[in-house]
Amino acid sequence: MPGTSTYTKTLAIISALCQNEDFKYTEEEMWDFLKNTDLKIKQPSTSTKQRHTSAYSMFMKENKKGMDDTSVLSENWANLKSSPDSEEYQRYVLMAQDKDKANGLEPSDGSKSQTQSVEKKLLIELIKTKTLGTPDADKPIFTGKKLDSPINCYKEWKKSQLGLSPSDTISRKDLEQYKSDDNFDISKKTMEGDDWDAYIRNHMIFADI
Repeated sequence: MPGTSTYTKTLAIISALCQNEDFKYTEEEMWDFLKNTDLKIKQPSTSTKQRHTSAYSMFMKENKKGMDDTSVLSENWANLKSSPDSEEYQRYVLMAQDKDKANGLEPSDGSKSQTQSVEKKLLIELIKTKTLGTPDADKPIFTGKKLDSPINCYKEWKKSQLGLSPSDTISRKDLEQYKSDDNFDISKKTMEGDDWDAYIRNHMIFADI
């Protein structure tokens, strides 16, 4: 049996990466990037199969002006997503739902799927099982990704300072005010010297997967 072609592998990898809302680039941008490499792979023609649209993709489509915008916009989206009930976040959800309807698809919630919710519950159970009977068993649980991200560590530290649980959210408006009050510098690449330095690793339990 012949092996999977490089084209098929590349197509599958790009598709899988771009389905992740935490991934910074669109499929079009990934294919543009490949054009500048030594890999001679022809970009596939646009598929006629319609896909569900996410709130994240609508946010990027409205705000992204160029490749250099990605890092800042990803940070802005992380802040926005931390307040799912906010008017601005819900606006992108509605935009995604409207596009689904226009494409003849049953509207989704524009963000996480039911499967992801099940996966999150399983992740929590996994973490609890791994720490059962250990000194870490009573620590709060972090179920997100990028546990060494300064913004994630800051938000978890701030929720602790405010007496909130990890499952609580901080509105975008309040978060911006807190960041200003605590001198949180979004441009810093490390947290060294900050009160929230490695907060998740040091004070929470998580699945390092």
